[in-house]
Amino acid sequence: MTATVLSICALVVSLTSLGWQVVSWLRTGPVIKVKRHYVIAVIAGAVAPGHYLAVAATNRGRAPASITNWGLLLPDDVTTSSISAPLPGVEPLPHRLDPYAEVSWYLGEEEVDRICQERGISRAQMRPFVNVSGQGRKVGKPLG
Repeated sequence: MTATVLSICALVVSLTSLGWQVVSWLRTGPVIKVKRHYVIAVIAGAVAPGHYLAVAATNRGRAPASITNWGLLLPDDVTTSSISAPLPGVEPLPHRLDPYAEVSWYLGEEEVDRICQERGISRAQMRPFVNVSGQGRKVGKPLG
């Protein structure tokens, strides 16, 4: 009976260790997450005109990644080729995204509305994306 209990305990510890090793291995490279949020720009203490959609890429992995471009993914796999609004702190492309770092690019809300009108779609049908060198397109949740 004691041998069975010890064997079961050893099996549990071994499986836990194996699971941890798999998780660690998966996170050795870059792990890019894309999200969006809306911002009001404040520059030198003054509120800038207009509102902006921010497309943010976060590297949750342990290796750097290179972001080559960003934009919005529309229905039927159509993408926009976006140039960030000229706000302070916007990084040029391509951009090296270090481990545990985040970078954002901005698109004016009027531009988002123009795309919706031209395409006859709603914001809920649009998703932010970034292209990562060697990993392809990483897509966030719909704008909603």
